[in-house]
Amino acid sequence: MILKVYQPESPVLKRYIECFYILEKTASEKPITYFTFPSIYSIVTISAETSTFVSPDKIITTYCPTAPIETNLVCDFNQPVLISYDGKINEITTYFKPLGLSAFIVHDLQHYNSGTFPDFNPHADYKETMAAILAIADHQERIRAMEAYWISKLHPFENPLLENVLREMLDTYNLNQSMMTLSRKIGRSRTTINKHFDRHICKSPSQFKKIVRFRAAIQSQQDDKNNIGRSYHVDYFDQSHMIRDFKKLTGFTPKVFFSKIAALERNEIKWIFI
Repeated sequence: MILKVYQPESPVLKRYIECFYILEKTASEKPITYFTFPSIYSIVTISAETSTFVSPDKIITTYCPTAPIETNLVCDFNQPVLISYDGKINEITTYFKPLGLSAFIVHDLQHYNSGTFPDFNPHADYKETMAAILAIADHQERIRAMEAYWISKLHPFENPLLENVLREMLDTYNLNQSMMTLSRKIGRSRTTINKHFDRHICKSPSQFKKIVRFRAAIQSQQDDKNNIGRSYHVDYFDQSHMIRDFKKLTGFTPKVFFSKIAALERNEIKWIFI
């Protein structure tokens, strides 16, 4: 399996996109199976000659030479998902930052997020262009072509309310700040904030906040590997709170999760292989 992560080269795209990754697998390699976990990003995946079976907790992708290009959006999963690849795979995934994808689409994010694993086709030329990009052999050139396409679709998008809320929620000093406190600080009702999250983030504020804290715990563990028992629970109210959230988001207790997780490509990708 080849797994490569690329940061955007364009200074403009760095504001909207966290990273791209290319995953390739040959037909002779054994199937790959792993757990992936909730993220704050909107994730867009394109793959050629594949057929994907989807259930609420499982995504199985198999090689299918007669299948049309698959382009999918994931932005609202809040539990661990088992991913399996069987056969030849050629795939590119883009991680858009919160609100990032909104700068490249015509409608609200909610419009594209229907179904468990919705087909994503935001522009008339999208699938044709993505198929051409997947056919580029050189990975660097492939990513540059992807960047050029997204830049061509860039349009102004502003939502001052959500931008303020996200700034507060992503600040590590505010991980335990209640939504009531945040609502008062921003000066908007929780109902209004919830409506904006539903339209443009496709998660509730409480779900988003839970994932931010979970990801902060992973990062704190990586920053302090010699002090794991103390570092990864620093952002939770108490140990029972931490265990409850980890079981919900990963299916494992924190101790088991950190003993199994594999951090790949400079810690950008975090999976548990089966």
